[in-house]
Amino acid sequence: MVEDNATARTALRGHLLSIDNLNVSSFTSGSELKSALKKQHFEMLLVDYHLGSGKNGVEWIQSLRETGYIRPSTGIVFLTSDRAPQTIGRIMDLQPDILLIKPYTIASLTRQITHYLGYRDYIRNVLQALDSKELDRAIEILRSKIKEGIPSRLIADVRKLYARLLFDQGEIHRAQSIYDDILMRSDKVLWAQWGKIKCQYASGQWPNCKDHLNELLNSSLARDKAFEWLASISFEQNNFEDVEEHLSQIKFSELSLPAAKLKSLAFQKQDKVLEAIDLLQKKRAMHRSAKDRFNDFTFELAEFYLLLAEESPETNRSESLSQARKLVGIAGRSQGDPQTLQKRDYLLAFSAVLDDDPDKAAHFLESDYMANFFQTEPSMLVIAAKVHHRLGDEKKAAELLLMAKEKNANLHAISEQVMNDELIYTGGKRLDLNHEQALIINDAGTRYFVDKSYNKALKHFYDAFHLSPNTGAFGLNLLQCMIDSDTGVYRKFDVRQLLEKLSSMTLNEANQSRLAQLILSLKEHTSN
Repeated sequence: MVEDNATARTALRGHLLSIDNLNVSSFTSGSELKSALKKQHFEMLLVDYHLGSGKNGVEWIQSLRETGYIRPSTGIVFLTSDRAPQTIGRIMDLQPDILLIKPYTIASLTRQITHYLGYRDYIRNVLQALDSKELDRAIEILRSKIKEGIPSRLIADVRKLYARLLFDQGEIHRAQSIYDDILMRSDKVLWAQWGKIKCQYASGQWPNCKDHLNELLNSSLARDKAFEWLASISFEQNNFEDVEEHLSQIKFSELSLPAAKLKSLAFQKQDKVLEAIDLLQKKRAMHRSAKDRFNDFTFELAEFYLLLAEESPETNRSESLSQARKLVGIAGRSQGDPQTLQKRDYLLAFSAVLDDDPDKAAHFLESDYMANFFQTEPSMLVIAAKVHHRLGDEKKAAELLLMAKEKNANLHAISEQVMNDELIYTGGKRLDLNHEQALIINDAGTRYFVDKSYNKALKHFYDAFHLSPNTGAFGLNLLQCMIDSDTGVYRKFDVRQLLEKLSSMTLNEANQSRLAQLILSLKEHTSN
């Protein structure tokens, strides 16, 4: 359990020990928990939302999940005395197994923990399969239990898990049908609403997704998150003014790190560089007394300066590089965490290659922790790819870009996913590696298409065409998949828009013939 209040921590520990034969470890902060997770695994985490002046409990759980410190099977219990809708909404967005509002009674705590322990015991084999990264087996086990009949007291828990696993496996429409069924019974179930939105987004049904998000703007529990999602979709559609407008609806102090990064990137896309820097500086200054958040925003500001230097002529980089190095030095000072040290040294290495000093850059790569990318963030993998490419290792650069894309697909925050996608795309384009990446992704999409796994195929063909927009074959694959799967709209494209784009491209004879056949197929499909 993670609780910064000593009295509350002692009382909670005593209550827990009276419930069952539990081993309980206590921590006062997220950083203490992170240190412990490097050495051992916990089956369940009980986390207070407010943890002093640093990151809150939600931010810590998100970070620890994304960097692999928390296993998929780990149960999450949140405690809070903060009844503000925004707080409850953020907690519920994580889909915790239990949410306890302080002051809670011993009876309530005992009842909910006992129920959850019984549920964990019931799905023990499913959780073991998840930790072994055997998603198919986990779903198979769960389906068998459903066929046998779920105890009535566990039906809601199992349906929630089953929908999440189906989504993770790519069976988006089956997952959405579960969320739809739940919402038909009660349209106020927030986790099902977000589940449906994620399904609509993942299946490329952006108009429906935006309609549902606009409905959530009236919910005090979901308003800020809905604006963040709307901003993310607008960014992907290159509507950068809309990004700015949506995120301006969120109180500045409540703007999350990913949302702040996305807004700064939207400013940059509109040539509002000073506004972007000012935004990150203000967020950094706001958290000066909270070391974790302060360092996060300091690193982000440093990275922003480095990207500015990269886009500037070599003769006009010195000021941006100087600012970046100073900021990296501040955020990286007195750090012992290998992940943070790796971030510090890759940013300094990137600064060195931009300063045309490859020997100095190579020096920063010598530590053992620089080669371990298991817990590296997607944005930092892009920086690492640029460094290795500049040092002559193109193969390593390509591997890191592909790893960044794979990791980014599993992130929880939509705004972070969208921002990283942009960094991966622009990074690959700068290194002239996007077409190579697109070939790999297109091949995977073809395999999914042959297996009639259309949603996975659509995502891969769309990504391949996005990475290599002048390769007509990728666009034709996307069009064919949309027609065969009866998908009228997928992300940026509806069928008509995609057809117009392909018709305006210079295609070879074989692709022209294929386009003509697809037009005929579309006409037949429409008439039927």
